Formats: sequence, structure tokens, C-alpha cells
Amino acid sequence: MTPYRPLTSNPTAASVLTFNTLAATHLLHETACSRIRIGTDLLETLTSVTIRDIDDQDLYRFINAAFVSLRDGLDMMEEVQHRLTAQALKTT
Repeated sequence: MTPYRPLTSNPTAASVLTFNTLAATHLLHETACSRIRIGTDLLETLTSVTIRDIDDQDLYRFINAAFVSLRDGLDMMEEVQHRLTAQALKTT
């Protein structure tokens, strides 16, 4: 079994974008938090502009960038959650 898990945000059927599931938990968490922070920062920026002044294509690009970043972060957080659940089961 490969240690690399494909990111859900891969735009093609072939999984080009992956992350290492054997990476240290704190590194996965740090990277996931970074991706989630980027996505939420992009969405927060939308709250400071008037939407009617934004071109539809620009709005799509903006939202898509936020989506990809958030989705990647959640993919990594799922691996962290899997590890934490396994660890909790071992201690009980």
C-alpha cells in the first residue's frame, strides 16, 4: 500500500496531487491548518468587497481557490483524526 493519499481536489481521474500519510502528525496538522487558514482568509476577503462589483469569472476563481485550499486541509485533517481515534482506542 502506498503511503501517499490523493487529495480530493485533484482535477483529473489520475491522482497527481497527494500527501504523505506517514508524515509526522504535527506536520500534517500544521499543513492542514495552513491550508484551512488560506481558504478562510480568502473567504473573509469577500466580506470586505461589494459582490456586485466583481466580475463573475473573478468571483469563481476566488471561490475555487478557497475551496481547493479548504478541501486539501480537510483531507489532511481526516488523516490526523484517524490517528487520534486509533490512539484513543489503544488507551481504552
